[in-house]
Amino acid sequence: MTRSQATGRSPRPGAAVRVTRFDHAVPALTGFTLVVAACMALAVAGRVNAQPVRVQGEVQTLLARSESMHLKDPQQALSLARRAVQVAERAGADGLVRRSKAAVCEATVDIDPQAALPLSEDGEQASRAAEDLSALARFLGCRGYALEQLGKRHEAALVHESAVSVAERTTDRAALADALAMRGESRHYHGRYDLAIADLNRAYALDLALGRKDGQQYALNAIANVYSDGNVAEFDKAIAYYRQLLKDNEAAGLRSEVATMLFNIASANLQKGRLDEALADFRRAMAIDLELGNSIGVAESERSIGAVLAKQGHGDEALPLMDSALARFEAAGNDENAARVRISRARVLRMIGRHREALADLALAERHFQDRHNPRLLAQVYEVQADIHAGAGEWRKAYDALKAYRTTQELLEARAREEQGSRLRVQFDTAKKEQENRELLIENAHRGEALRSAENMRSLQRLTILLGTALVVLLAAMAVLQVRRGHHLRRLAMTDELTGMPNRRSILEYLEREIAGLRDGRAMSVITFDVDHFKRINDIHGHHGGDRVLRSIAGIIGTALPASARLGRMGGEEFLIVLPASGGDAAFTLAERLRARVGDASFEGFTADERVTISLGVSEGVPGDDVEILLRRADAALYRAKGEGRDRVVRG
Repeated sequence: MTRSQATGRSPRPGAAVRVTRFDHAVPALTGFTLVVAACMALAVAGRVNAQPVRVQGEVQTLLARSESMHLKDPQQALSLARRAVQVAERAGADGLVRRSKAAVCEATVDIDPQAALPLSEDGEQASRAAEDLSALARFLGCRGYALEQLGKRHEAALVHESAVSVAERTTDRAALADALAMRGESRHYHGRYDLAIADLNRAYALDLALGRKDGQQYALNAIANVYSDGNVAEFDKAIAYYRQLLKDNEAAGLRSEVATMLFNIASANLQKGRLDEALADFRRAMAIDLELGNSIGVAESERSIGAVLAKQGHGDEALPLMDSALARFEAAGNDENAARVRISRARVLRMIGRHREALADLALAERHFQDRHNPRLLAQVYEVQADIHAGAGEWRKAYDALKAYRTTQELLEARAREEQGSRLRVQFDTAKKEQENRELLIENAHRGEALRSAENMRSLQRLTILLGTALVVLLAAMAVLQVRRGHHLRRLAMTDELTGMPNRRSILEYLEREIAGLRDGRAMSVITFDVDHFKRINDIHGHHGGDRVLRSIAGIIGTALPASARLGRMGGEEFLIVLPASGGDAAFTLAERLRARVGDASFEGFTADERVTISLGVSEGVPGDDVEILLRRADAALYRAKGEGRDRVVRG
């Protein structure tokens, strides 16, 4: 078992990855694929050499056994795939040879990702020459997964886009399910959560139709991992999926997968703050991995148990577990996870006052992640370094570490923008190329049919109608996708990146629409609030800690509002709540309740005696108000609340 790319653990996707329900665009695209497949089948029927049934059956059996062994014994999976290649080569079955070599590539990734890259490149070249799109999609998937394992996430994302594009043009639904699942997990890693869920849902539906039980279970786990991501925070949904998979795996006696699900449930509970429940499930997962001799699984659990104990203030108990996890990862030659443990271990060492050892761990982790150009984890290293130096009064070193942290965060933001632009270019170029290919198919079909005898004229007409229908469906599908992409880009433009709430532009547009109701005699109020002493929070906990506070407060407030209310971030630490159909008294009562909820909340990284509070200004709309007048009154009330000592509500 390996850790998943974002949150939770997941079994390695054998020949691919998978999901839960069809997107609305799927029936049209699937219908188009079938139409084109039927047309191409008519056009090339005379050139296809059918493979002997016996050879096909033998190769397919070997490939199925290979895929089932990916988790249990990667070397055995590779051996079975190589045997399939030999059987196919003896029979001269070129298509089966390519399919089997793709399985060899997939099995090699688990053992040596670097060695899988030339296998993929050779396979891609052979598949393109033979116009074997099914095999090409699988080789692309293999290359994408190998690049991910080597830390080249940006390159991998582009390869996964190409793999899905190729698989969409085949009738091989298993290859399409695998490509979609790979792209879905890649999109999850890059924070494209809605698109990740869409891909995983399509993959799940395909695996369900094909009866691929392993694919369905993998997809459910991948979807649960998205829900369990801290930026999505649908932890209860994630746990429900994990428990469903836990029950299935327990019934099937799959102990390794049972340990994975327990680990994932514990991870979700840890993020919800249910420390005792998380600790119990982490320990159950570790006990199973100890029975199975799964040293890496044990190490993952040890690190996680140590993190829970540290949160509970038991640094002395956490440190031996971190030491053991580090030793296991180093013994296995797993430098990546060893470096990750060093960051967690440094936090524990800082907690118990062993700052010199903590900084030594961070220096080793920094060197590792610099060599691998991993700014995400470098940012964590610099954040902990800054905290340690600040705690020791080494302000110059703390400043340098904080500066490195901010520089790394800026690099991450720039890379995210670059990746988004690259993905959009790839999607556009792919769609354009596909359209050109369809038009070329139509042109070639017309030329060929024009030279045929009169007896084939009727077949020509049927083929032309089918191809014309295919083109219409393609254009319609592209139009739908373009509209959806436009909607998605608008959502991004109207959403605050940090909190996921409406941004200033969006919330003010909403207020502009609702304030018109004042002319009709309808009540309406607004609440403005900001975080007290926010600069002090940033100074003590760093900007990353300040960002966590803003996200947490947005979540606390958002879940406590009535359905008709709308919360948006105006900028910095300032927020605006629009309350349609609410008078001033109701708005004031709600504001007091929100103030109390924030004041009673606990925040990650804060001690028990550190409180986070907010000050709020309430203003009721009156006929004749415009947006500027109403907000000016609310802001004036907020400033009075600040001036009167903060952590209070003032009505303007």
